[in-house]
Amino acid sequence: MDCKKAKQINITVSILFALAMLLSSFFIADKDLSQNVVFMLIAVWLVPFFYLSKKSRETSS
Repeated sequence: MDCKKAKQINITVSILFALAMLLSSFFIADKDLSQNVVFMLIAVWLVPFFYLSKKSRETSS
């Protein structure tokens, strides 16, 4: 995977997770549950973010 493609995928994944966080906050009425769902989405988002960041650094070096 080249650097440019890894960065593009990382941006796409980040936008999709941001959209999922916004939608979950909008549709879940309970504030505590909504906050927990957003925290879980952030934790799940970190996995592809760090993986793709590592791939983009490996190919750019």
